[in-house]
Amino acid sequence: MKKITLALAVALASGTASADTILGFDASAGVWMPSYTGGIGNDGFDIEEFAPAEDNITFIQAALEHPIPLIPNILVAHSSIETDGMAQLDEFVTFGDETFLIGSEVNADLNLSHTDATLYYELLDNWVNLDIGLTARQYAGELNVSSALQAETVELSGYLPMAYGMARFDLPFTGWSIVAQGNGTGYKGDTITDFTAKVRWDFVPALDFAIEAGYRSMSLELQELDELQSDLEIKGPYLGLNLHL
Repeated sequence: MKKITLALAVALASGTASADTILGFDASAGVWMPSYTGGIGNDGFDIEEFAPAEDNITFIQAALEHPIPLIPNILVAHSSIETDGMAQLDEFVTFGDETFLIGSEVNADLNLSHTDATLYYELLDNWVNLDIGLTARQYAGELNVSSALQAETVELSGYLPMAYGMARFDLPFTGWSIVAQGNGTGYKGDTITDFTAKVRWDFVPALDFAIEAGYRSMSLELQELDELQSDLEIKGPYLGLNLHL
């Protein structure tokens, strides 16, 4: 009888643990409020000369986790990065195959939107959480430059492999946690880093809702991915909502 009781208790405990870990879902959505510095185009033209608009950037990511060994979890993310500006050229500047004339009033529209697909493993899952993996980042953007007499479109499309990492530290009994998440690559002459540091407050514990606030910093040294050449830094505060099931 004792053996049957013990077996039943173990089975119930195992079933409860499995129910908690069969499938996990984590999603965040928010806005990023960046500024732009650095060079863009063949001549490394200072992007600040365009006085690029510091519009809010929308960001969303969703991760699905499971308990199956050796099979990685998956995370998908998308950032819509767009800005525009205008500059009065005091020199000849080349974008793509077009050299814009000195004295021209030039308008620029920059799109650096991208989508990430990440496969990762969860190495730790308690009050300290640690994930590592690999990301395929797809760019679908462009730089449009135009003046009264000239126009050029410089494409930015293609895939880059990136390393991925995430660390989260939960502060017990507070509902607060500290999160660091990032991607990085140095691939065929292109170097990109994309790092976010944030705090998370679980303000509706019963519904697994949390609010996030932090800072995101991205650098793009692009030479070989496509036609766009750049040495940019994009950074600023981040604010979002998180749902964890």
